[in-house]
Amino acid sequence: MSFNLANIPEHHITTDVLVIGGGSAGTMAALAARRQGLEVALVDKAGIDRSGCGCAGNDHFLAILESGPEWDTKEAFLKWYHRLTQGLVDMAIPEKVFLSRIKRMVAYLEELGIPMRLDATHNDYIRTGSFGQPGDYFINFDGRKLKPTVSAEAARAGVKFFRRINITDLLADGGRVTGAVGFDIRKGDFYTFLARATIVATGNVTRLYNNQASMPYNSWHSPYNNGGAQAMAFRAGAELKNMEFVNYTLTPVNFSASALNAIVGMGGYIVNGLGERFLFKYHEKGEKGPRWVMPWGVYWEIKEGRGPCYFDLRHLPEEAINHLLHHLLPVDKNTFLDYCEQKGVDLRKDLLEVQISEGQLPAFLGSVSGIYVTPECATTVSGLFATGACSVTVGSLSGSMCVGETAGEEAAKFIYRDKTVKPEVPKEELTARREAIYSPLKRQGGFKHCELENKLRQVMTLYVGIGRTRRGMLTALEELAKLEKLFPDVRADNLHELMRVHELRDMLLVAQLIARGALEREESRFGLSHYRGDFPTSREEWHCSLHQCLQGEQVVLKRVAPSNL
Repeated sequence: MSFNLANIPEHHITTDVLVIGGGSAGTMAALAARRQGLEVALVDKAGIDRSGCGCAGNDHFLAILESGPEWDTKEAFLKWYHRLTQGLVDMAIPEKVFLSRIKRMVAYLEELGIPMRLDATHNDYIRTGSFGQPGDYFINFDGRKLKPTVSAEAARAGVKFFRRINITDLLADGGRVTGAVGFDIRKGDFYTFLARATIVATGNVTRLYNNQASMPYNSWHSPYNNGGAQAMAFRAGAELKNMEFVNYTLTPVNFSASALNAIVGMGGYIVNGLGERFLFKYHEKGEKGPRWVMPWGVYWEIKEGRGPCYFDLRHLPEEAINHLLHHLLPVDKNTFLDYCEQKGVDLRKDLLEVQISEGQLPAFLGSVSGIYVTPECATTVSGLFATGACSVTVGSLSGSMCVGETAGEEAAKFIYRDKTVKPEVPKEELTARREAIYSPLKRQGGFKHCELENKLRQVMTLYVGIGRTRRGMLTALEELAKLEKLFPDVRADNLHELMRVHELRDMLLVAQLIARGALEREESRFGLSHYRGDFPTSREEWHCSLHQCLQGEQVVLKRVAPSNL
């Protein structure tokens, strides 16, 4: 592809708040900042209206409603969340970013017309519990129109949308983040955003590991989430936390739709090849235990010769199976029933075989990995905030929306505290950033992005996947360093490939952070999330968080004590 740098149109946008990532968290952050009277730019490499993991739909909305039972209180939630995260999340965070907002958030969505009350007879919520909860925290709802509805609200409020702009790097001036640069993935135009506060919200990290379908884009969560926020924040000097914990779940074979929450929430079983419910061997709550227990149990059943394993819904009463088939499974993944039909599976009569999903950095409730933030969603770098699944706060859709709202409001407070700050960036830095963005288009020969990305997945699956060892991690770091050296030779033949090259750059960095953290943490915790074959049990001295950050060119790791209630 012939590409003349001199002819690239340039766009320079100055705003109060820049939000990078147009998923549920980012859109709520933009909306909240706009409500504070600020100019807000919301940028995403996709279309925003349907961006992020919640774009297609969601069927569960975590909520504490204080409806009367003891479990439906803030105090009970905090105790449960502290157990779920094993003290690796600061308990001041859920109090500030989630519990203080969730009832208003539910009411707000109802005002917008989102169907939250599926019990039409009593005009009430249907709530179910799972993942070790002390009660029924999940409102079953129809979230298929949630994301476009909230996006329309943001647009109506005056948030300026910048669609299909791939942000590649943050800008900084004097130790303070002052914006970001990127390019239009369709036209190639160069974009500079200068902002008094910047919020990153690009979600979790996928495509790092092979899945059993051998299709990297057939991923459990959005395949376009590639660790952009984590990588950019790290390069800018922010601390990242517990990157070694990689999450797994159960999905139907060759179909990356979890459905796990819906199925165990309605009382479904997980059985092995002998027809036995086996999860009580691994956790006292069985199928109602934490999410990590399910893949952990399936792993050992298969490894010890009792596989394959299945979802079993045959015992459910007709009312429950109807609710699953009409209000939950096709809402979370609208092709779920098509999959069952094509497999010839009738969930009323047949077992549905499951597999352990590909690993990914967190995107669900109880996550302890990502960008370290304060209860105000501030990172360790001035002017930079983080929200949603890329940060360590409260996961899930409702958590992301509440945390997003918090980030937007706190970014506004940050700006109003010092109104004199004018975001700037040296012209020389902009020139260098622009050159770096487009340089893959000018290369001849070399590698295609997919060649290195496939190798990256192979390395991560072989050495940093399930059953880690010191020797394996050292091998992984060595192999990842080789890929890093090859990266300057990766070429792009068009703008779409240019986006993939920049995704690869971020994935390489995130993979190294995972491997380095996994090597350092000499214990096992959260089941398959960090299972060290050479240190197979949890160790008291490792009951702590592990932070990583850059000091100059050096990566520094430090242990941080666990949180107390």
